[in-house]
Amino acid sequence: MGSDGEILQEIRTVLVEQCDTAPDRAAEITLDDPVSALELDSITMAYVFSHFEQKHDLTFENDDIDPMRYSTVRELVETLSGRIAEAGTR
Repeated sequence: MGSDGEILQEIRTVLVEQCDTAPDRAAEITLDDPVSALELDSITMAYVFSHFEQKHDLTFENDDIDPMRYSTVRELVETLSGRIAEAGTR
């Protein structure tokens, strides 16, 4: 686990299952899209991070969860994959 494509797919799944994003809309999201394309506010962003915390036994800071911190979906995915990699080396 940890490739950008796998993490993007997990984000898509969370958006559909927990954030009421239409499946066809979620499927269209790419790494190069602006984060605004995810249509996440701070609460729904918290759902995404909570999923990764639970699934991968991670802890994120409040700054990590701020949707304004990320310009592109790729930046969000890189933050998540970096934390997963760090957790795997502990």
